[in-house]
Amino acid sequence: MKNGIIVATFFCLWISTMFSAVVQQFLGYALILTVGVLHGANDLTLIRFAALKNAIPLRYSSALLYYIAAVFGALLLFFSYPPLALLSFVLISGYHFGEQHFKGRQLLSRFFKAVLFSSYGLLILFMIFYFNINKTIQILHEITGFRLTDTSLKFVLILSLVVFTAVMFYARLTKQLKANLIEEFFYLLVLFVVFNVADLLWGFAIYFILWHSIPSLADQIRLLYGKAGRSQLVAYLKSSWMYWLLSILGLVVIYMIFQDNMDFFISIMVYFLAAITFPHVIVMSKLEEG
Repeated sequence: MKNGIIVATFFCLWISTMFSAVVQQFLGYALILTVGVLHGANDLTLIRFAALKNAIPLRYSSALLYYIAAVFGALLLFFSYPPLALLSFVLISGYHFGEQHFKGRQLLSRFFKAVLFSSYGLLILFMIFYFNINKTIQILHEITGFRLTDTSLKFVLILSLVVFTAVMFYARLTKQLKANLIEEFFYLLVLFVVFNVADLLWGFAIYFILWHSIPSLADQIRLLYGKAGRSQLVAYLKSSWMYWLLSILGLVVIYMIFQDNMDFFISIMVYFLAAITFPHVIVMSKLEEG
């Protein structure tokens, strides 16, 4: 799968050199709202699957209630204290990106596993942030009211790289990681180029869709149906299309309200992604533990 991802990544990189930032943003929104949202649209089925796997009886109504509570809890945190909510969102997203990327390829203890996952994900996120530093600082200021400096973003980027590199070498030396170090750093180099060339939203979309959402979809389909073929994909779509559609309709309504203020709409997008990310990360982590 990685070869296909590399080819698709370079195709998307070519797109970023051929089209304006406006077109890149449109394509980024389109991919995030289709494949990106879809990969988290079947969480209710996964919640019930996890409960069944652990011999815990759980009705659909109870699963729905837990999910809604998690979504509204995330939204409440954003509206009551945005800085803490955004920090939590970045940390949890970073952990989740690493968890997906190294799925089934490490035998580390819980502590080193958390460090590996988090440092990888934060390295990805802060590469995106740093190479689009002016837009990033503006969006973060819009959400939190705080204006970060390029020095602080660069510090987290370098720290994430150092920690990730150290844990990777430790895991390989102790034979607790099934990964080729040269390949892993080559992938990071590819993403380094992508984030340096592409627009902020398009760069994020390339990683989020190609490197995270599609592999995650494949893993979820294999988990639920035994393998990831065309018929299994159709079954997955049938069980998740309603939640995906409701999410998209809600965001379209918000867009219609705030379309004259795109900077604020981007902030709303962050709220939206955070609200569905919190329960999704919890579900996927529980499945990993199970």
